Amino acid sequence: MKEAKKASFWEHLEELRRRIFIMLVVLVLTTVVAFAFSEPIMRLATSPAGGTLLALSPAEAVTASLKMSLLAGVIASTPVVFIQIWAFIAPGLYRNEKRGFLTVVLSCLLLFAAGAAFGWFVMLEPTLMLFRSFETGAIHGSWSISGYTSFLGTFILLFGVAFQLPLAIMILTRLGIVSPKTLGKFRRHAIVAILIIAAILTPPDPVTQIILAVPLYILFELSLLLARLVGRKAEKTRD
Repeated sequence: MKEAKKASFWEHLEELRRRIFIMLVVLVLTTVVAFAFSEPIMRLATSPAGGTLLALSPAEAVTASLKMSLLAGVIASTPVVFIQIWAFIAPGLYRNEKRGFLTVVLSCLLLFAAGAAFGWFVMLEPTLMLFRSFETGAIHGSWSISGYTSFLGTFILLFGVAFQLPLAIMILTRLGIVSPKTLGKFRRHAIVAILIIAAILTPPDPVTQIILAVPLYILFELSLLLARLVGRKAEKTRD
């Protein structure tokens, strides 16, 4: 019996190693392809900057291109990564567990894509214009390409992560850990918590903190509304 368990463990470990290897190979390939198209990618990424971006060292432009290529590679390889994770986990799940897992994963992907799109298409340009508006008088903004690409990647990632809030509240509600009524009563505490989360996630400046905190609060209110609907459906199902 012990030998069978030991063999089963090593088989699972080998399967996990194989899945991780496939994910890494796909990530490397997508990053290499993205780097081959780094010029149009960088042109698209830097277009909202509204000014000249400086390379402050000989290798900085190359490093920035590599960063953006890696980001594009991660995005492009995401479907394959989730397929490999699903292929590893699915055999050990029951049918209803598979359905629930797929629902959570697809919701997570869609919310992340929505958050990233919201950050890029809605929030990025006004945020950069706001930063530029402080460059007055003796202050002349000369942004480096490395600093800009790091900010851009962090900015988009933050909105993608922030948009997971409705899913988190829905899961907590379904598990009975929290209720919409309780969350509604502690709305003021939630606002403080959102400001703290925004302060932790963003760079140490109040402007970016507020820019992230406002959509987070709107998402919190939408999450409460969805949680109430889920609670009502659950009550009807029990009846």
